[in-house]
Amino acid sequence: MARRDTPPRDRILAAAQVEFAERGLAGARIDTIAREAEASKERLYAHFRTKRELFDTALGASVDRWVSAVPFDAHDMPGWASRLYVHFAEHIDDARMLLWGQIEGVTYVAPGIVNHEELEGRRSAMLAAQEAGDISLDWRPDELGTIVFGLVLSWFVTPQWQSAHSDEDTARRAEVVREATARIVGKD
Repeated sequence: MARRDTPPRDRILAAAQVEFAERGLAGARIDTIAREAEASKERLYAHFRTKRELFDTALGASVDRWVSAVPFDAHDMPGWASRLYVHFAEHIDDARMLLWGQIEGVTYVAPGIVNHEELEGRRSAMLAAQEAGDISLDWRPDELGTIVFGLVLSWFVTPQWQSAHSDEDTARRAEVVREATARIVGKD
């Protein structure tokens, strides 16, 4: 499908994700987003009332993308964490959007980011995995989720390790994430 056949709102959102992932909310330029989306600023503001609304929508779309691309598996937290790392390594803008969201103070429970049922489902799944013996009882679900997610994102927030890397590096790091998560959940 040609770019102009894509609905304007979708083009604006795609351009916004690139711009926000690169520059954050404060540094992103609406003019750049509109130009890259082949849309006028007026068209952009017809779809999104404010720059912040556009940022939040782009962040929500990014979260939706990785949540659907890497389904959560509480019974295999090490495998899930490893797959999530690979997704972020291959889709760096999704990792960057999460980090910019943190800087802007956005939480997962913010409207339009992740629905409450999704989070509750993950908590329930972790509790079930604990009952099944797949996760140590030493952790509360919120503690475990925070620690494992932090482990996955650690590669993207440690400056000396953010440089370009090979497929071999990605595979090795995915294995490190898997092994570290296995140790955390008590499955080493």
